[in-house]
Amino acid sequence: MLSEIPVDLDIVKKEDIDKELMRLGMIAELDAVNLYEQMASLTDDENIKSVLLDVTREEMIHIAMFQAVLMDVDTEYLKVLAEYSMAKG
Repeated sequence: MLSEIPVDLDIVKKEDIDKELMRLGMIAELDAVNLYEQMASLTDDENIKSVLLDVTREEMIHIAMFQAVLMDVDTEYLKVLAEYSMAKG
């Protein structure tokens, strides 16, 4: 699990900091989603399972929020998403 920033931000170019922060946010939220889903699968208590899955959904919303900002600050990422969508579509 993520408890520290796994990147030395001192060596990241100033113009790339915001992109890196959004990616790190996404990584942390994905880690949380994985943890809560694993925990939900271990319990037989439906109330606890429900709480864990509700929190999982909130983390997914956070991922989407970070991704929306990443698309604003990283034109290359936006380009790749567009290319993928067109290829898939």
